Amino acid sequence: MSAVQVRNLKNEELSSLELPDKVFAYPAKHHLVYEAVCHFRAVGRAGTHATKNRKDVSGGGRKPYRQKKTGRARAGSIRSPLWRGGGTVHGPQPRDYGFNFPRKMRWNAVRSVLSEKVREGKLMVVDELNLDSHKTRDLTRTLTTMGLAEKKALLVDLQVQKSLDLAARNLKGVQTMRVMALNAYDILNHEFVVLTVPAIERLQEFLES
Repeated sequence: MSAVQVRNLKNEELSSLELPDKVFAYPAKHHLVYEAVCHFRAVGRAGTHATKNRKDVSGGGRKPYRQKKTGRARAGSIRSPLWRGGGTVHGPQPRDYGFNFPRKMRWNAVRSVLSEKVREGKLMVVDELNLDSHKTRDLTRTLTTMGLAEKKALLVDLQVQKSLDLAARNLKGVQTMRVMALNAYDILNHEFVVLTVPAIERLQEFLES
C-alpha cells in the first residue's frame, strides 16, 4: 500500500492514509483506458444531425409535366433526388452513437488512471470539501492555498455539496463530481484529482466487493 498525507482545506497535514492497492496500485492499461474514453465520448454525442429525404422535402405534390411528347425524361415530382432542391439520398439521420461497455471494464479503466495519478504525485486527499460560502473567490483562495491555483482540478466527494458546486461553476478548469460518477475521461482531462477520505472509503468498498 502507498501512503498519502491527508490535508485540510488550509493545506495543513492532518494524518497519513494507506491507499488500497486494488484501487490505487492498478497496472496501466492503455488499451482499456482508450476504450473507456471512446465510450464516454460516443455516449455524449448528440446525434441530432438530419437531412431531408424525398418524403420530407416540401412541395412536389403534382407531376411537373406530362409523361409523353415533351422531349424530356419522364418525371413524377420536382422533389426527386435527381432534381435541384430535391431530397437527399442516404443522408445522415438522428441516431445514438453509444455502444455497450461492460461496467467492470469501465471501473478497471478508472482504477488505471487513478493509479497513474498516484504514481505521478497528482492525487491529493483532503478530509472534507465543505465550504462555508458559495462564492467563487472563496474557492479560488482555497485552491491557491492548496497549490492548485490556475490548475485543472477535479474535486471528488461522496456527495457534492451545493455551495462547492456553485463556487466551482465559474472557475475554468475546475470540476466537481460525486465519487460514483467517476470516469476515465474526466480524470484524464484534469491535471490534479482531489479526493475526500469518505470518497476513497466508498471507492474501496465498491471496488473490492
